[in-house]
Amino acid sequence: MIDSSYMKRILMNLVANARQAMHNGGKITMNLYCTGDKAFVSVKDTGKGISEEVRRRIFKPLFTTKAKGQGFGLAVVKRLTEALNGTVMFESEEGKGTRFVVELPKNSKEGA
Repeated sequence: MIDSSYMKRILMNLVANARQAMHNGGKITMNLYCTGDKAFVSVKDTGKGISEEVRRRIFKPLFTTKAKGQGFGLAVVKRLTEALNGTVMFESEEGKGTRFVVELPKNSKEGA
């Protein structure tokens, strides 16, 4: 069980972020997998990656590296994921892309 409106917003924001990271096209891969009492959703892109300098601020509201960005997309992902008693993490390699992973308890309707 999960709040579908929260999950839809999380996925839309992660896919939009991935798409924007790939200025000249690329590939977005989404995966869903479960282990024990946890569910994982990953969104991976083949974009430019996230620099070390930016990584520590990536989930802060109003922080953006985009000319037209408002800095809310990843902050919203973090807030909604935490409202579902989950966590969001990422791994990135400059020049090769980024992978965000949302980890949720299988029953995460609480907090919504």
